[in-house]
Amino acid sequence: MTSAPELGGAPATAPENTAATARDPRFALGQSIGLAAFVWGYPLIETVRTCRLQTLAKAGEAVSWRAAIDRLHHVQRPSTPDDRDVVTPANDLLYTTGWINLANGPRLLHVPASQRHGGRYFVLALYDAWTTNFENPGLRTSPPEGETVLLVGPDTPASQALPPAARVVRSPSNLVWMIARVVVGSGDDLTQGHALQADIRLECPPGTDRGRLPASVDHWVGAPQDTLAALLERPQDADAIARAFFTNLCQCLADAPPPIADSGMADWFSRAKLVPGKNFDWAWLDAPLRDGLRQGLLDGAALLVSASRSHSARPWAAHFGLGRYGTAYLTRALTAYKGLGALDSAEAVYAMGDFDGTKQALHGSAPYLMRFEPGDLPPVDAFWSITLYDADRFLYPNAVARYSIGDRTPGLRTDPDGGLTLRVSHAPPADTANWLPAPAGSFYLILRMYCPRPEARTWRIPALQRLSP
Repeated sequence: MTSAPELGGAPATAPENTAATARDPRFALGQSIGLAAFVWGYPLIETVRTCRLQTLAKAGEAVSWRAAIDRLHHVQRPSTPDDRDVVTPANDLLYTTGWINLANGPRLLHVPASQRHGGRYFVLALYDAWTTNFENPGLRTSPPEGETVLLVGPDTPASQALPPAARVVRSPSNLVWMIARVVVGSGDDLTQGHALQADIRLECPPGTDRGRLPASVDHWVGAPQDTLAALLERPQDADAIARAFFTNLCQCLADAPPPIADSGMADWFSRAKLVPGKNFDWAWLDAPLRDGLRQGLLDGAALLVSASRSHSARPWAAHFGLGRYGTAYLTRALTAYKGLGALDSAEAVYAMGDFDGTKQALHGSAPYLMRFEPGDLPPVDAFWSITLYDADRFLYPNAVARYSIGDRTPGLRTDPDGGLTLRVSHAPPADTANWLPAPAGSFYLILRMYCPRPEARTWRIPALQRLSP
């Protein structure tokens, strides 16, 4: 991955950005707004971009989570390295996904009965356009006999006649992304997981529209590529990338107005003509302001890349504030960058592992051991797993097709004293029962703890011990 400093400085294709321009107060204004607007708006842009990819994909395109708006798509197998729609997919789950436009009318979401499926873990995570995980029907929160949830948009009047439902849930935005997760193994367990998926249903009540996309999805400007990835790959195209980002941001704000808590930010951004609407034009801006916005975009991208790394080189960094961010804009943007669609910490806790116990970055040139002492496994009520990701934030392809390891891994062997030792390496060890394959280069890990117990907040995650190659 390109390092953060390579994103700084003026892009090669910005001849207007001279020393004189950089001293112009309008440049400083644009640079300040550009950086803040990128960090603030990146999660919204990523949500709408992903919606466009998945709802407008055509047959034969390399998009695995594909369905029209207001319809569900059941993914029938756990994620593999071929799945590249969303970064850092889990490998222990079947996903059922759907994009819902509540501007088309209320929707009925049928939640399976956990008692019918043997108490299998599942959650129907609901996200608004700003990536807030605002509701989680499922095993943890829904009654054992299941339930029907009536989803309504933020503008649906309380007095409107609504279809009968057990529970009304109001989304903060009209655009909703549902990512249902169903824990699954192989063989018969996979078949049983499919049966639970089949009980997840989305119904459009009579008299409501279906199939109308949000305007920001339908009228997306430029290629639907991650802005940060585009800047890393083509910094010479920063002007075109900035134009597309800020144009799309204004369109997205028209469909998903910012929360009340962000009204001050929105007012500040209006000083650079970044306001909700479809009519933003990069050519409206004078050269210093335009150059400043472009530089601010580069600075914001550099900040995000830098902040995604642990500068204290902690072996593990656990996060307890994901899913519901409030005004934690940088945390929200980092989550969109490293793992779009994170669950609220009451549902799952995520810990990032980038370094070993000696504070060296994880790298396939060395093998590692990770030992859980007896009685000191991750404290969860559902399950836990550790997934390995290549430097590109996707699953690492390997000969044994093992991408994660955890308490449900078949054949896992405990130590004689009851502890558990995992092995992470590029070359296979003599005993591969507890082996998690790694690439030859850089990689990182994510420990996921589903239905974490209260003690998860203070539990110390064992560091990886680096061995001699």
